[in-house]
Amino acid sequence: MRSEYMLEDRPCNDCCLHFCCEACALCQEYRELKNRGFDMSLGLHGNMARQQNQGLQMPSAPVMESGMKR
Repeated sequence: MRSEYMLEDRPCNDCCLHFCCEACALCQEYRELKNRGFDMSLGLHGNMARQQNQGLQMPSAPVMESGMKR
Protein backbone atom coordinates (compact mmCIF):
# COMPACT_ATOMS: atom_id res chain seq x y z
CA MET A 1 0.00 0.00 0.00
CA ARG A 2 2.89 2.32 0.79
CA SER A 3 4.43 1.93 -2.67
CA GLU A 4 1.02 2.04 -4.42
CA TYR A 5 0.17 5.44 -2.94
CA MET A 6 3.73 6.76 -2.46
CA LEU A 7 3.33 7.12 1.31
CA GLU A 8 6.29 8.09 3.46
CA ASP A 9 8.00 5.41 5.52
CA ARG A 10 7.95 7.32 8.82
CA PRO A 11 8.45 7.28 11.79
CA CYS A 12 9.69 3.70 11.29
CA ASN A 13 9.41 1.04 8.62
CA ASP A 14 6.32 -1.13 8.24
CA CYS A 15 7.92 -4.25 9.70
CA CYS A 16 8.72 -2.50 12.99
CA LEU A 17 5.29 -0.88 13.14
CA HIS A 18 3.42 -4.17 12.61
CA PHE A 19 5.69 -5.98 15.07
CA CYS A 20 5.34 -3.41 17.87
CA CYS A 21 1.67 -2.54 17.45
CA GLU A 22 -0.16 -4.55 14.82
CA ALA A 23 -3.58 -3.18 15.82
CA CYS A 24 -2.39 0.43 15.35
CA ALA A 25 -0.86 -0.37 11.96
CA LEU A 26 -4.02 -2.07 10.72
CA CYS A 27 -6.17 0.84 11.92
CA GLN A 28 -3.97 3.30 10.02
CA GLU A 29 -4.18 1.20 6.86
CA TYR A 30 -7.96 0.93 7.22
CA ARG A 31 -8.34 4.71 7.58
CA GLU A 32 -6.04 5.35 4.61
CA LEU A 33 -8.08 3.08 2.33
CA LYS A 34 -11.39 4.45 3.59
CA ASN A 35 -10.20 8.03 2.94
CA ARG A 36 -9.31 7.00 -0.61
CA GLY A 37 -12.88 5.82 -1.31
CA PHE A 38 -12.71 2.09 -0.63
CA ASP A 39 -15.75 0.32 0.86
CA MET A 40 -14.32 -2.29 3.23
CA SER A 41 -17.52 -4.35 3.23
CA LEU A 42 -17.01 -5.09 -0.50
CA GLY A 43 -13.49 -6.48 -0.18
CA LEU A 44 -10.73 -6.06 -2.75
CA HIS A 45 -12.55 -7.69 -5.68
CA GLY A 46 -15.77 -5.82 -4.95
CA ASN A 47 -13.95 -2.49 -4.91
CA MET A 48 -12.16 -3.32 -8.15
CA ALA A 49 -15.47 -4.26 -9.82
CA ARG A 50 -17.12 -1.09 -8.51
CA GLN A 51 -14.25 0.97 -9.88
CA GLN A 52 -14.56 -0.64 -13.32
CA ASN A 53 -18.37 -0.37 -13.41
CA GLN A 54 -18.34 3.29 -12.53
CA GLY A 55 -15.49 4.01 -14.92
CA LEU A 56 -13.79 5.97 -12.17
CA GLN A 57 -10.21 5.92 -11.07
CA MET A 58 -9.70 5.45 -7.36
CA PRO A 59 -8.06 8.53 -5.86
CA SER A 60 -4.29 8.34 -5.77
CA ALA A 61 -1.61 10.13 -3.84
CA PRO A 62 -1.02 13.75 -4.81
CA VAL A 63 2.00 14.52 -6.97
CA MET A 64 4.70 16.23 -4.95
CA GLU A 65 7.11 18.67 -6.52
CA SER A 66 10.76 17.97 -5.75
CA GLY A 67 13.35 20.46 -4.64
CA MET A 68 13.34 23.25 -2.11
CA LYS A 69 11.31 26.39 -2.56
CA ARG A 70 11.29 29.67 -0.71
